[in-house]
Order: sequence, then C-alpha cells, then structure tokens
Amino acid sequence: MYVVCPDHLSEAIDDFVEVYEQPPDLYELDKVSFTDWITPNTCDFCDKGPKYLVV
Repeated sequence: MYVVCPDHLSEAIDDFVEVYEQPPDLYELDKVSFTDWITPNTCDFCDKGPKYLVV
C-alpha cells in the first residue's frame, strides 16, 4: 500500500506491480474514508501532501 502525491503516482504503481505482479486499485484520498485508518500527512516518497492511495 502506498500513499502518494501526484508526482509519485507512477512510481508507486510500478513498485506495486513489481512486488505483487498485478495492477493496483487506485483511490483519491479526498473521495474515500476508512474507519480504522488515518491518512498520513506526507507522500511515501517525499514531503508533499498525499492525494492517492495505491492498494
């Protein structure tokens, strides 16, 4: 699972495919919510705010 900014979306997708050998599901963080998970404040690859969840 990756939480990423728009600049790192393609890198997260590539990493996911390499590890799991299948395409991920993509979600825009402002359009989904989870009861037991709090969105991190920064991208997994940099210090920008995240926009996408790659699962």
